[in-house]
Parts: sequence; C-alpha cells; structure tokens
Amino acid sequence: MSPEERAQVGEPIGLEVVEDEGLRWQPFTHARFYWTPDTEVTVVRGMIYSRFLELGGHHELGVPITGELASSGGGRYSDFRTRDGAVHSAIYWSTRTGAHLVVGRILDHFRELGEDATFGYPSTDTRLTPDGFGAYNHFLTPNAQREDASIYWTQPSGPNAVQGAIREKWAASGWERGPFGYPTSDELAAPDGIGRYNQFNGDGRYPAGIVWSPQTGAHSVQGVIAKRYIELSGPGGVLGYPTTDQLTTPDGFGRYNHFTGAGGASIYWAPWTSAHEVYGGIRARWAQLGWERSYLGYPVTGESDFPLGRTSEFERGFIEWHRGSGDVVDYLKR
Repeated sequence: MSPEERAQVGEPIGLEVVEDEGLRWQPFTHARFYWTPDTEVTVVRGMIYSRFLELGGHHELGVPITGELASSGGGRYSDFRTRDGAVHSAIYWSTRTGAHLVVGRILDHFRELGEDATFGYPSTDTRLTPDGFGAYNHFLTPNAQREDASIYWTQPSGPNAVQGAIREKWAASGWERGPFGYPTSDELAAPDGIGRYNQFNGDGRYPAGIVWSPQTGAHSVQGVIAKRYIELSGPGGVLGYPTTDQLTTPDGFGRYNHFTGAGGASIYWAPWTSAHEVYGGIRARWAQLGWERSYLGYPVTGESDFPLGRTSEFERGFIEWHRGSGDVVDYLKR
C-alpha cells in the first residue's frame, strides 16, 4: 500500500473480527478491510465507506468485491455483493453528487449506457417507487446543472432510461403514477436523427409516448391515438412530430393531437369512431369547416387513394383532394 493510500485508510481502530469461516474484517480510521475466500482482501474507504456504513454495511450490501476504483468521469466507486451472491450493487461518488448506491439491473443498465462518462453520477440511492412495483435512481449527467436523468426498473419491462426534456414532461405528468406509466424503452433517436422519444406502458391496454424535437419541444401521445401514431411509423411517418399533447375536443367527447407532417396533420378520436388521421389539404378544408363541429363530424377513416386523388371519409360526408386540378371538395354522404 502506497503512503497516499495508507493516509486515506488511516490507522487500525479495532482488532480483526471473525464472523465465520467465510468472512473476516478489520476497522480502520477511514476504511474497513474485508476478507472472504472468494474476494481475498478488499478495502472500502473514504466517502464510499461512510455511505456503506449508513446503508447498513456488509449486513445489508454484502462485502466489497473490488477496491475503490477511479471512474472515467473523475469520481470513484466500489462494487459489493451479498453473501449469497443474489444482489450486486455499487456505491458511486463524485464531488457534484456525493456518494449513492446503485443496485442490480439498474446498475447493469447504468454501465451499459456508459455510466459516469456519458450518463453521469447517481444523485439518489436506488429507491422503490411509491406504488411498490418498481425501483429507480436519479442521475446528474456530465453537462447538466441539475438532476436531469433517471433509470426506472419494473419486472415486466426491465430498466429503461429517461432524460432531458422528455423526463421533465414525464415528471410533470406524475412520473409512473401519471397517465403514461413506466418507460418501456430508453430514449431513442427518431429516424431523422434529430428528434428523440421514449415509449411508456400507458394504461396497460394501449401504449403511450413522449416525443421531442428541437422545433416542437416534448409532447405526449397516449391511448388509441398513440397506437395509431405507432402504426403510422411515429415521428418517421407521414405525421411527423406532435405539436400538442393529447387534448379534449371542444364538444367534450373526443381527443386529438396535432402534428408537423404534411403541412399540418392530426389524429382525432371519439368513442364511436376510434382514432383516424387527417392531414394536408383535406385537413385544411376540414379545419375551415370547423373541425369535428362541422357538418361532417369526426373522421371515420384515414386518408386513402381513389381514382381522382385522395379522400377521407367523415361521419356525414367526404373530403376529396383532386390530383389533376388540386381542388379540395367536401360533400354529404348520399
């Protein structure tokens, strides 16, 4: 042990403790030395040692299976494993966040994401969610001034990361207790390479998503509208990025989202029509007529080809776009 390491460990403050044939330890001023047949001698020290003791020491976390190691982001960490081998955890420390515990699948995913070099440092210990079904850690990413990322785990979906503006949107909705539920994907790149999105488990019947782009910010899609948006390839499809969250129609019966695609696009839903998209010139005419409050009512199909161009069917009529002339006409059903 170097003089610097010896100074960090301090002096012995007690005799070696033999708990059983498989575990010995000895306390020092700023550290504790451990021995097991599997790990040989390992040391937990400094601020990580202090947090280790606060969390119950080896009785809760198990024994250190590494010494204190330098992380690529400038901090330090030590790994631990319970005596039965069932739980692997680590305590990470940085000057910005202090020392915090990361456990199990969340730890594995944190390291898959690039841990401290790209995903920052934990700003909380691993905690159970209020509903008791999941667990999470919050993180501070390298260039952030405040906590801006999280990894949430549940048994069905595993660990998934949420960060930045999407995380802010999800937090404002009530986290996993809100209408979006738990994340079922990490933050993913949109097909254009510009936007980002996360998928969520929604209400259990239908998925939900939060989609972000620099131009539109972060907006949510949910329920049957989210299902239809996914069927139409999400931000990579004809609808583009959402420009609103899901909103209630003025008549109080329906729901809708507006999108960037095709010069203006929307998905409208009503209990008696399901969810259908309308966009481009057909949508512009429907908007002029008064949307769902017009004589046409709600869309009952998406836009499709017909011999003269494109058409959408509504509850009480049709809107057609004629390819040759560019005319857009609307009429009642016969």
